[in-house]
Amino acid sequence: MEKNTDVDGIVPTNGTNPIISVGLIIDASEKSIDKWATQVKKFFELELAIEFPQFSWCINIIERHDFPKQIPRDPLVLLEFGSDLKIEYGFDFVLVLTCMPLKSRFEQGINAVPSSMLETAVVSFAKLAEEKNKDVARNAVISLLKHVLGHIWGLDHNEETVMKPRKFWSTKGPTDWNEKERKKVADFLKEVADPRLEETDKAARNVWHFYMQVIMHEVDTLIKDIFSGRSLLMMFHLGRFIAATAVSITFLFLSAEAWEIGAAIRSAWLDLVLLIVIIFATLSLYYGQNFHKLSRSDKMMEQAVRSRIVLFGTLLVGMFAFWTSLFLISCIIIYLLPDKVISGWAGLENETLSAIHYGKLMATFGILASAVGGNLEQEHDIKAVLVFTEET
Repeated sequence: MEKNTDVDGIVPTNGTNPIISVGLIIDASEKSIDKWATQVKKFFELELAIEFPQFSWCINIIERHDFPKQIPRDPLVLLEFGSDLKIEYGFDFVLVLTCMPLKSRFEQGINAVPSSMLETAVVSFAKLAEEKNKDVARNAVISLLKHVLGHIWGLDHNEETVMKPRKFWSTKGPTDWNEKERKKVADFLKEVADPRLEETDKAARNVWHFYMQVIMHEVDTLIKDIFSGRSLLMMFHLGRFIAATAVSITFLFLSAEAWEIGAAIRSAWLDLVLLIVIIFATLSLYYGQNFHKLSRSDKMMEQAVRSRIVLFGTLLVGMFAFWTSLFLISCIIIYLLPDKVISGWAGLENETLSAIHYGKLMATFGILASAVGGNLEQEHDIKAVLVFTEET
């Protein structure tokens, strides 16, 4: 099944295999990167053709004069840059290549940062360039790229294959995927090779209708991408977010007014307020941290819409997961506090205190505070927590 792109020469006009296009984005002013990119195109295109002969692989080098210039290179900036170009040129995947060192946020001395959410990765050859043996360097590059693309294609770490995490890619280690991983990748790529929604006659012109079409067309993969370990744990990587929530919860527990409010609110209304608060907090983070500016496109394109849905969905699931943690902690604290003290604060006198009801109330107040705390975070830090698949 053939697919057109905006770049002449990326997609051949003949052949029957589904076509997968990969863009290699390089800095036109970076002297040594062109040689590396040429080698990657030559050897990696052949490697992928051997691994997945059921697809036609098209790898193209794109030189850009507007490449971000800061040193060390910020992977988040380059991921956003590459993601926009992926949509602009119509690539299926993009690798942003550089010979400059990368700025690390969670690990030390990183070689690459893949983002399965953006279907883009940043790869630095700064360490690999120190390897004198050309064959070793070439094998290290191929292994690193396989590892990075593996993550973009939905593979997890595996100690027995090329998906084994490591710091030094010039040393010996697994260099191939296993059969199970190849099958998983092949199934993933079959879906990628299908025509994009905007390339079909069924594409809606109305924005909201187009979003619903994308959701219905990719509901399974969207759910899989959203309900990941990253979405469930992402909030716990944000220091200011956690601090603002902890301080607010502490003052709420010591405030008689909060307990009186809880006594006055019926459980059914509290459930509705809870849902509204979580959606509000998610929207506050989504727009407050400029997540809506990721994967920009002037056109209605499936890739851009899909990325936005996954971004918002991941934030929403993360907020629900964080609320659940606050709820459980609140219930434990309420259980440990003396009943007479809490009843007095709430003005209940002889009535029974519902730990679940008050736990939901405190967790909901905590989410409101966390939305403010989340927007106190540095924009790039919270984006990195959400967008990075890993630093390797």
